[in-house]
Amino acid sequence: MNIKFSIIIPSLNSKIFLTQCLQSIFDQTYQNYEIIIIDGGSKDGTVEFLKTFNGKVKWISEKDNGQSDAINKGISLSTGNWITWQNCDDYYYDKNAFSIFADAINKNKNKLLFVGNINLVNRENKILRDVKYFKPNFYSLLYEGMTLTNQASFWSKDLHVKIGNLKNFKINFDYEWFLRILKKFPDSGFHLNKTLGCYRLHKDQKTQKQNLIDFENLKKIQIDYGYNKNYAFFIKIYLIIRKFFCYLFQGNIFYILRGFFKFFFIRKNKEYIDS
Repeated sequence: MNIKFSIIIPSLNSKIFLTQCLQSIFDQTYQNYEIIIIDGGSKDGTVEFLKTFNGKVKWISEKDNGQSDAINKGISLSTGNWITWQNCDDYYYDKNAFSIFADAINKNKNKLLFVGNINLVNRENKILRDVKYFKPNFYSLLYEGMTLTNQASFWSKDLHVKIGNLKNFKINFDYEWFLRILKKFPDSGFHLNKTLGCYRLHKDQKTQKQNLIDFENLKKIQIDYGYNKNYAFFIKIYLIIRKFFCYLFQGNIFYILRGFFKFFFIRKNKEYIDS
């Protein structure tokens, strides 16, 4: 299969991070790709920066209706048969990431969504911890939250056509979209047990500024997709056991032990966000 990757990058006043994001793509050993940047009208020099690429990067800069609208716009302009979006403050960890994805796609032609592992990093690129996933599962996503991530994933453009565009939510649009995929195509996912992307945690990112309305939006999405609070406890116990054996099968015993230690002895995530 002739695989061409399309990487959509929504951007707004994030020039400080965009350079590294782009460089992580330019450095890829697999070179059959296109980059499409949808800028929301930045005022920090992003537009002037993009003009220096002389056709190497496709881009437009105009006011949009938020991140999901920008991504949808970028996908509509894409010409690749495998697509993703990469947040402008995140980046690819492995220069062979695209080669690894392409090889897996060619070896697993019945799969439509490919997901790798990520590192959590801070503003200075210090690795805070690694995050390991497993084969995407609808119930795991519904009851445990984001058990996969766009920072290390590609999916077939045909799948995107079947599923439809991202909904115009301020936040959690990615969560709803992945739920939509796995509900309609529960066996479409494939997990690559390799660290391929980096997700940056910093105080200015949108996910650190969530409010009560955003969390209510998350709850509504879960209810719309069948979340049942009466059975949630038992389903979560099952999912914990499933996760344990998935990681055990992957040989990630240390990761399991570290997870238990953090769950029982360390408060969640405050220590990961830089000031």
